[in-house]
Amino acid sequence: MDWVWAAIRWVHLVAAIAWVGGQLFLVLVLLPVLRRALPPAQRTLIVAQLGQRFAVVSWISLGLLLVTGFLNGERRGVAWESLPAAQSTYGQVLFAKLCLVAAVIALTLLHGQILGPRITRLASVASIGGPDAETHRRRLARLSIIVSGTNLLLNLAIVYLAARLVS
Repeated sequence: MDWVWAAIRWVHLVAAIAWVGGQLFLVLVLLPVLRRALPPAQRTLIVAQLGQRFAVVSWISLGLLLVTGFLNGERRGVAWESLPAAQSTYGQVLFAKLCLVAAVIALTLLHGQILGPRITRLASVASIGGPDAETHRRRLARLSIIVSGTNLLLNLAIVYLAARLVS
C-alpha cells in the first residue's frame, strides 16, 4: 500500500509543478518576449488565448492539489476541524498554507472570470473604441499584472510552506 501513498505524493508534486511552473514560464519567459514583439492590443489577445489554454491545465492541477493534499493530510492524521487552533508547528504551517490556498483560489477566479475577459473585450475593440477604450484596457492590464504577480508570490509562499511541512 506504500506505493499508493507514493503515487498520491507524486501526483501532488507534478500538479504543483504544472501550476507554479506554468505561472513562472508565463511571467518570466513568455510575457517579456511578447512585450518586445507585439503591440499592446495584439499582445493582449494572444495572452488571453494562452490564458484560456493554461486555465484548463491550472484548474486541473489545482483540483489535483486539493484532492491529493487532503489525502496526504488524512494519511498524517490531520484533525481538519481543529486545524485553526492547532498547537503543533505542523498544524500551524498547514493552516497558514491552506489560508494562502484560499487566497490563491480567490485571485485566480478574479483574474480568470473578471479581469481577463474585460481586458480581452477592450483589446478586441481598441481599434474602434478610441483612446478611452485603450486607456481603460491599460488600467485593467496593470491591475491584472498586480493580481497575477500577487498570485504567483502567494504560490511561491505555499511551496515554501510545503517544504517546511516535509522537513
